[in-house]
Amino acid sequence: MTGDKRLVHFPARYSIDGKLLKNPIRQLAREASHEEVASESVMVGRRAMQALVRADGSGVLLTDRRIKAPAEWGEVLLCHNLEAFLDGGTDTLTGEWISPQAAKPQAQDLTAASAVCQAVISAWVGAFTFREEQRSADKIVETGLRPPQVGALFGVLSHWKASSAPATVVMPTGTGKTETMLALHARERIERLLVIVPTGALRDQIGEKFLTMGLLKLLGALDTAAPLPVVGLLEHKPRDSDEVDAIFRSCNVVVTTMAIAGQCSETVQSRMAELCTHLFIDEAHHISARTWSTMRDRFILRHVVQFTATPFRNDGKHVDGKLVFNYPLRKAQSEGYFKEIGFSSVDEIDQDEADLAIAETAIAQLAADQAAGFKHLVMARCADIPRARKVHEIYQRLAPERAPVLLNNKVPAGERSERLARLRRGDSHIVVCVDMLGEGFDLPELKIAAIHDPHKSLAITLQFTGRFTRSRSDLGDATMIANIADPGVGEALQDLYAVDADWNMLLRDLSEGANNRQARRSEFLDAFQDVPDAVSLRNIFPKMSAVVYRTKVQRWRPEQALSVMGNTEIHAGPTINERDKVLLFITREYDPVAWGDVRDIRNTEWHLYLIHWDEQLGLLYINSSNKSSTHEELAQAVGGAEATIIKGERIFRSLHNVNRLVLTNLGLSDVINERLRFSLHVGSDITDTLPEALRLNKRKTNLFAHGYQDGVRVTVGCSQKGRVWSMSTAQDLAAWVDWCHAMGAKLSDEAISTANVFKNVILPVDVAERPALVALLIDWPEEFLKRSEDAILVTIDGEQTSFFDTELQITDFTTDAPIRFRIVTPDKIADYELRFTSEGVNYVPTGAFDAQIRIGRTTRSLGDWFRREPPAIRFANGGYLEGTELFVPPAGAGRNPFDRDRIAVWDWTGVDITKESQHVEKRADSIQRRLLDSLLAETTADEFPIIFDDDDAGEAADVVCIGVRDGRLVVRLYHCKFAGGQAGARVEDLYAVCGQAQRSTHWRGMVPELFKHLRRREEGRKSRMAKAGRAHVTRFERGDVKVLRDLDKQARLLMPEFKVYIVQPGLSKAGLVTRQLDLLAATDLYLTDTSAIPLHVIGSA
Repeated sequence: MTGDKRLVHFPARYSIDGKLLKNPIRQLAREASHEEVASESVMVGRRAMQALVRADGSGVLLTDRRIKAPAEWGEVLLCHNLEAFLDGGTDTLTGEWISPQAAKPQAQDLTAASAVCQAVISAWVGAFTFREEQRSADKIVETGLRPPQVGALFGVLSHWKASSAPATVVMPTGTGKTETMLALHARERIERLLVIVPTGALRDQIGEKFLTMGLLKLLGALDTAAPLPVVGLLEHKPRDSDEVDAIFRSCNVVVTTMAIAGQCSETVQSRMAELCTHLFIDEAHHISARTWSTMRDRFILRHVVQFTATPFRNDGKHVDGKLVFNYPLRKAQSEGYFKEIGFSSVDEIDQDEADLAIAETAIAQLAADQAAGFKHLVMARCADIPRARKVHEIYQRLAPERAPVLLNNKVPAGERSERLARLRRGDSHIVVCVDMLGEGFDLPELKIAAIHDPHKSLAITLQFTGRFTRSRSDLGDATMIANIADPGVGEALQDLYAVDADWNMLLRDLSEGANNRQARRSEFLDAFQDVPDAVSLRNIFPKMSAVVYRTKVQRWRPEQALSVMGNTEIHAGPTINERDKVLLFITREYDPVAWGDVRDIRNTEWHLYLIHWDEQLGLLYINSSNKSSTHEELAQAVGGAEATIIKGERIFRSLHNVNRLVLTNLGLSDVINERLRFSLHVGSDITDTLPEALRLNKRKTNLFAHGYQDGVRVTVGCSQKGRVWSMSTAQDLAAWVDWCHAMGAKLSDEAISTANVFKNVILPVDVAERPALVALLIDWPEEFLKRSEDAILVTIDGEQTSFFDTELQITDFTTDAPIRFRIVTPDKIADYELRFTSEGVNYVPTGAFDAQIRIGRTTRSLGDWFRREPPAIRFANGGYLEGTELFVPPAGAGRNPFDRDRIAVWDWTGVDITKESQHVEKRADSIQRRLLDSLLAETTADEFPIIFDDDDAGEAADVVCIGVRDGRLVVRLYHCKFAGGQAGARVEDLYAVCGQAQRSTHWRGMVPELFKHLRRREEGRKSRMAKAGRAHVTRFERGDVKVLRDLDKQARLLMPEFKVYIVQPGLSKAGLVTRQLDLLAATDLYLTDTSAIPLHVIGSA
């Protein structure tokens, strides 16, 4: 009996379905379909069964148990939900086809399996059509491939006509990258294709796409009668070539992950390359990784196409290959493939408060979107599993009705699948994840991104954001929520996370700029002729450095370069890019060893020579790893005999137009403050604050600075001998040329003046005996200070102490006795003195102990370290000693006496001015306690959230105050010193405290280390008191570790403003003598000269 007609959903039917060596292999005979059928009862033998009959008379026999297919029924479905279907509870049939029965790949003969694959390719002749989508007023009037897909197809095909080199296709997420792969496969009738993807989830997704050939038939690009390919998912590594043959010869397409393919033996990989005619790599920004590159290089004789939305990485590595098509994000958005992205910000320093604010904003946005009729979902992104668990608890507490789910790689696979299914069904509206839904994950309903922890690179952020931009008629605009107070974003993302930023516009600009850089790189490298085989140009990353010559020629002569290289061996090159006027070659040079006259043993040096002629400016740039000369002969050979180097004052024009310029190194022949042979000023913002008197009669030797140019942090170094450089390494050769152009434009600009820069030079004096000067302090060697404080360990009498808990102290403030000092830890002291000998200076222990210092794996005595790296001993007159070289202020460079009106007078009633420290007992009558009480009473928590007792060996200061004011990080360092008696005119009361004030200047350029130092000091005291069985007494007089961490986050975005205070109640303002004023003036000058820090003095009446 024929029943009413029903629209029934039939499951897909496979021609091949099974596993071969545990790897799934399938061929789809017929996709899952909706068909109008009539239900009919039929007799099969003596059993009444149900059948579904189509309009053409063909039918499907339904059974709820496995039977032998009757001969008269060509289609028999073992139905898992037959009862529910017959009762009308569902129109979707689930189950498996008994007839036609799918072939089992493991049971097929390899020759027969290969014949099936070949039959598919043969049937595709003429089956593909270049059918392009047609739009009118943003509506599709004719289906077909999207314009970016057609463009990518033509780009790859035209490339293949001329080259077998790897091709790169750039298509933003959501513009149809996978369909482009399918179209290429069908158009070229690829005999056997290997597709490599980064994840298992993406492998399964891409495999399903190839099984059905996606939308190609629906779009009219592939004939509806065309058979579908045999697709294998390589989930397990083949052990040998025979297993590769069995799997690959049974498939038209094999999809796998790099985790599988990359771990196969070289023999197995090579056999894969022999059997596959083409290799597609999806998410190809991974190709820079070694495993990816090695695998791809096996296919050097095959056609390789790399597909990616992000062909760049922030680590400087690029996707290799010819960029054959680049579809900008700007165009994708303008043509409607992407929805706009709105940006909603929160501004919370505290992470817990930020998480709460982000979650509340995301939940409110979800409610608003769903109220507007959009079935949107929230993805909350976290950096790691503990953070994700914590954030998930917040969403669970705030919105339990939204059934938030947590996804990470610790969740079992079955549970992960179930949680994702809940999202897809709409049972859950929020997912908290740790990078689980990135590459290849397709759930367009994800429209709200709650970024609890931002990605640190542009590439990953773009990919992540692409998940939210996909356009669909039933979906609204995407929203991203982030904490703009979080400083942990990369510099390339600063604009993206800025206040009130239009993410839609900025995302587009950042992505397009990065892809254009990739296109520029490919075009630049392709322009080189006679490229050497020995070295890949893509693997050359020159330092940003050059000597620059002015030329007068009309044509450069790169062919003359080798004529002046003499007998130097040319290892690679020369190769010339005539379009961009770049010449490159590599030499192998042999130098005698430095330790003897041994002719059979020589050092081998490999040197890069990179030359660029800027035709417009007439400048020739030479970059070479050989720094032994400025390469004048080479410059004149290439740029003409009249080529002259740009040096002297002109070279300092390279600093022009760098905003917020901070001189990190300023070299003068004058050594008034820091190092021998020349004065190396280290600190921030010192240029405008150095005393005017010391800007005269001095000469610059070199400068190194950092700042901001065009919104990007830059570094610039320059030497009066003619070299300019940057600390950065070029990402590629084109980037070096761009850097050269920027430098050349400055160097050739006659409107740039360098008149107000330091001049003049003085040389150090070699001394054979102790200088007749009062030593104020002994400072650690510069190399020690450059290291992290916890990277150095000091041991005295068997007791090991971290560097941050140690201090060097001068112990004898005289002009004639040996210079004596000690190294102090919380519990131990080792005493030393300087002894001058004919061979130099020795640092000799005078007490019972000799300190041992360990740096890395090397342990030496303090004296041994100091003989190798001398400490700086600073004197009251402003000079200092390193080893046997003494630097003193130049004659005529006197300083004005310290203005006594700058001394603040305090009332020290009730204070024992012979007691300096409060100690853990917080002695009420100590100088430090009075200072702390005054600071706590006279300042608010808004002004200085942190007031810290840092007293003890290794201190930054006795008291450290930190706050934020007017966009600046305000740091006050207070140095206290006890008096030798009642307030008066004793210069001895100032020696030690002035030395401490001078020592603290290095924190000006090490703000992050200062915050670490304070945290370590608090933790160190807590640990020591716990070991002693005593209750902890915090060093925080105001604030705590949490407040300190919050300030640390802000500090990275703020300009520092330091002030140093000397607190000496034994100093009488009324009774000051010239020697005291002179010592204060020397200290003031040192602070301003080296670190732009003003000195403040607190004393008595």
